[in-house]
Amino acid sequence: MKRRALLNQVLMGSGALLLPSAIASAQSPTFTKPLRAIVPFPAGGVMDAAARVIADKLSPRLGQPVIVEAKTGASGMVAASFVAKSDPDGHTFLIMTSSIFLAMLLSKDPPVRISDLLPVTQLFDVGIGFAVATSLGVNDLAGYLKLVKENPGKFSYGSYGAGTGGHILMEVLKKRTGAQIVHVPYRGEAPAVQDLLAGQISSVWGSMGSLTQHPQKMKVVAVANPHRMVQFPDVPTFQELGFALGTLATWGGTFTAQKTPPAIVKKLADEIDAVMDMPDVRQKMREFGYEPLTERRLPFSTLVNEQAAAWKDAIDEGKVTMDS
Repeated sequence: MKRRALLNQVLMGSGALLLPSAIASAQSPTFTKPLRAIVPFPAGGVMDAAARVIADKLSPRLGQPVIVEAKTGASGMVAASFVAKSDPDGHTFLIMTSSIFLAMLLSKDPPVRISDLLPVTQLFDVGIGFAVATSLGVNDLAGYLKLVKENPGKFSYGSYGAGTGGHILMEVLKKRTGAQIVHVPYRGEAPAVQDLLAGQISSVWGSMGSLTQHPQKMKVVAVANPHRMVQFPDVPTFQELGFALGTLATWGGTFTAQKTPPAIVKKLADEIDAVMDMPDVRQKMREFGYEPLTERRLPFSTLVNEQAAAWKDAIDEGKVTMDS
């Protein structure tokens, strides 16, 4: 009961999440100045590239430039806080992955809560991959775990930030197998991948699009997805390898400031959805390692709340902290 109460406090703060499908005004809203798409990861990563594709397509639909800005730090909470404090007019919105609210769940006193943001729409599903350096001479997850268990504490793994999905999943994996692997958090996946290529770490978590760009240097041995990804059919899921992850899922989505008028939120959601349904955009998302949505099964706010509960269970199992 205490854990659920804490979860509700982190998620809800002082108010409930509002649905972007609320009744809009009769007059279609307009955007009167350039929009700012805030991304919590450094330039050069696949999330940044995906945001730029979305922004380029969204701009002519809204009649205004859409400028992508990176604001890194605190596992994404710097960017989330910036958007939460922005003017509630829809001109500033966040393009993020589910990793940000995981950091919020892990923080005793987060600078921003998910309830400070207004869900707009889901962009895509994200398959988190786990890759190992080919220099290790192992070919699969079992081989890597055998190697690290024979050499406790001598190997390290990189994540795209403390409290992110990769960090949580690896700590669960460590608890289940008894493997001792040192965690090295980064400000995004791009620097983590670069350090693996440079031989500074032995394994890394990240988006599939990023991890599959260097097949000579790293091999993706598993993906945290309910099923094999269409664009990466040879990569097994953790479920197939004997590590059931339940209903855990990761996604990309958009948020804006609370108190943004429902008509503006609906207009932004409708235009972003239209962009994400474009065939060339869907192809680009696949190239980045993201799975375009075939259908929106749940309201985005419902998905956010349900997944937060599932990830809180994983945090408890892995005994994950921001320092672990």
